Amino acid sequence: MIVYIFLIAFLISIFTKRIKHVIERNYRYFYLFPIPFILQMIPSYREILMPLSFAFLLVLLILNKHIPGFSLISIGTILNSFVMMINNWKMPVLSCWVEKFNLPVGMRHLVVDSFSWKLFLGDWIPVMLPWREYYVISIGDIFVYVGVFYFLLKINSNR
Repeated sequence: MIVYIFLIAFLISIFTKRIKHVIERNYRYFYLFPIPFILQMIPSYREILMPLSFAFLLVLLILNKHIPGFSLISIGTILNSFVMMINNWKMPVLSCWVEKFNLPVGMRHLVVDSFSWKLFLGDWIPVMLPWREYYVISIGDIFVYVGVFYFLLKINSNR
């Protein structure tokens, strides 16, 4: 779903001509941002690579906290990493939504049968897109999505 969020915000930023402000920002180590996501896709050594990828991502986000939206993305990342940490580096997802929407469950998810405190920050918020595509997202995901919109659509006030 993050791809749709990014794409929509990106297209809006192009049509409103805010994209030039995104390009002009002073990024720090921006070229390293793909590394945490690549680390998360490696199936072996998950117990080492997942914490490393989240730590690396947080360091990059903190180094770029002056960029609009990055503090919201950081909060979402912290919430998601915390819930994954207490669930053996897997995101808990409520089984009733997995079954109802026939969602694929990959190596990053842990299906749980009932709502508990361990699931509160996990994937339990259902989202149905207009073209009948279904997702289950977390509170942390909402922070990340709002941060992405803010990042792509905010014009710095000092300009």
